[in-house]
Amino acid sequence: MKKKLFLIISLMMIGSMLFTACGPKEEATGEQGSELAVGIVLPTKDEPRWIQDQTRFEAALTDAGYDVEILFSQGDPSLEKANVESLITKGVKVIIICPHDSSAAAASAEAARAAGVTVISYDRLITGTEAVDYYVTFDSVAVGAAQAQYLVDKAEGEGNPLYLYAGAASDNNAFLFFEGAWNVLQPKIADGTFYIVNSDEAVALQDKATLTRDEMSNIIGQITTNWDFDDAKSLAEANLTAAPAEDKGDVFILAPNDGTARAIADAFSADTDISSYIVTGQDAEIASVQYIIDGKQSMTVLKDVRQLVDDAITMAVSVVEGRTVETTGSYNNGVIDVPAKQSAVVTVDQSNVVEALIDSGYYEASEFTGLDVESSEPAVLPIGIVLPTKDEPRWIQDQTRFEAALTDAGYDVEILFSQGDPSLEKANVESLITKGVKVIIICPHDSSAAAASAEAARAAGVTVISYDRLITGTEAVDYYVTFDSVAVGAAQAQYLVDKAEGEGNPLYLYAGAASDNNAFLFFEGAWNVLQPKIADGTFYIVNSDEAVALQDKATLTRDEMSNIIGQITTNWDFDDAKSLAEANLTAAPAEDKGDVFILAPNDGTARAIADAFSADTDISSYIVTGQDAEIASVQYIIDGKQSMTVLKDVRQLVDDAITMAVSVVEGRTVETTGSYNNGVIDVPAKQSAVVTVDQSNVVEALIDSGYYEASQFTGLE
Repeated sequence: MKKKLFLIISLMMIGSMLFTACGPKEEATGEQGSELAVGIVLPTKDEPRWIQDQTRFEAALTDAGYDVEILFSQGDPSLEKANVESLITKGVKVIIICPHDSSAAAASAEAARAAGVTVISYDRLITGTEAVDYYVTFDSVAVGAAQAQYLVDKAEGEGNPLYLYAGAASDNNAFLFFEGAWNVLQPKIADGTFYIVNSDEAVALQDKATLTRDEMSNIIGQITTNWDFDDAKSLAEANLTAAPAEDKGDVFILAPNDGTARAIADAFSADTDISSYIVTGQDAEIASVQYIIDGKQSMTVLKDVRQLVDDAITMAVSVVEGRTVETTGSYNNGVIDVPAKQSAVVTVDQSNVVEALIDSGYYEASEFTGLDVESSEPAVLPIGIVLPTKDEPRWIQDQTRFEAALTDAGYDVEILFSQGDPSLEKANVESLITKGVKVIIICPHDSSAAAASAEAARAAGVTVISYDRLITGTEAVDYYVTFDSVAVGAAQAQYLVDKAEGEGNPLYLYAGAASDNNAFLFFEGAWNVLQPKIADGTFYIVNSDEAVALQDKATLTRDEMSNIIGQITTNWDFDDAKSLAEANLTAAPAEDKGDVFILAPNDGTARAIADAFSADTDISSYIVTGQDAEIASVQYIIDGKQSMTVLKDVRQLVDDAITMAVSVVEGRTVETTGSYNNGVIDVPAKQSAVVTVDQSNVVEALIDSGYYEASQFTGLE
């Protein structure tokens, strides 16, 4: 009989403060009586690491012959506990939990223990409770020791300035990393090799070989980065401002992970008194591997999550099947010593980056520039895909869907990421061409810059499908798979029109990035609907004199839209959107406030703009649009903080792209439903439908359709 595992991926957003003002929390619900063996709870879907883990769990469990069901819940310890309770009612024998907050997760573990369910803490240790049976982890003490040993190995003589940084005090791993580092560094501080620059708490304890938890807490309190890039950079800059020139020169930096390492490296490289620096990291993130190749970060510690996932699955299955669970050590969580399976870690720097990360299959060489990699005979692939970045969950989700669907269809596929770099995008395309692809699907980061990639493919006789965003300024685009972007803007604008009453309603306009052709299409659709209602006096434009000058013109040229977008662009960036909204509100008199209407181009900018408008005491009410149905914005809609979003179901978009690519490969007629002009040609297009979502239909559109689970939100009826 086929076994069945149940995975719950718990979306615990680091920015969970957004939800503290929400209504009563609803427990996750599920079908009664489902017989499930294992549940898994991961901390967030907003970081690529956890999306990668999700993908690997799915693949490994499917290969092992298990059914996999994936649900997501939002970043709230009470909702995490509700998800655990839901799993318990479904008869799970094992729950794997990776906590966002190590101590808060104790309540979830205790609920499972009370029901007789085995708890495996994954990657991060749940603390403050005896209700943890096992722990699957990288050897976190060894990670810190590897970082520190690297600094020691690079140091010469005595009197080397040492800057210490740590993770978040709420994360038990931050203490384990620091413990490992201190074990190695303290003897070299005591013998004068290093001296500590930026923590008087650490200086006071520098002669103590072993620190208590409280002593580490005092040090970490001074040097915490909170695992945050901006916090890390700000702290490093403050440390450098306070440090005299004699504490600079050739310096050594203990940075806790890759994100903070890059931030700290940026700060130190900008200080003219710094001659050189050695800086540590961990996680082997793509951006930091590139920093290492470029000489901007010294090392990272590779924690191969493929092995960690395998260890977790092996442990869970052993429990379910009544076999002995293999452990290799233990960790104290403040109450008990938790038996643990520790996965090995590897130090990576310029000397072994190819061996450790490329030859091992962890990454593709094409994801980086400047690598010295011997080329091998190219494989033959029918379809290649180039996506814009691996640093946003949306594209990791697309990667997963493309891989699964094309594998099911019997096709090999290679998916590469351009990391927002047109030159890397072109290199990716050229790499795919050498492998004999017949079709390349490209989602450009920069619509016009991607023309070079499309032309390289066309020159090689490869069919180019532009995916989600249109490649512009070239005839070398064969097809376009997209949501009806003009319809998206029209839906946003129609929502504003439907909510407006009378005349003289203040209208604030915002747009996407001028480098993205979609921003023009969205605005075109919105203008088509709004302009007649501006002309008849229903609305008046507050924040763009370019738009005011053109308000009597029903159809705008590209240049005219460009002039308007230049004034109202958010660059698809939360901070830019909020800053622009705040500036608009500062400039606007009280009579341009009151009950206002806001065209916001997507969900991230909608939340930013909503936050700015809600903070202005002259704003009585606002209607604000969005698009993408992001989880955070759906919660904003439920809570009445965002008015609507436009759902673009990426499941359908991926299916449309695959159908088109397979049709090309198999020589069948390609189905299209329209066309879009890219500035040179009309590109035949397949348009996927979009859906307007607000409080009135959020359950029907997003929950009943299976797009999201109800347990991902609070306040749903």
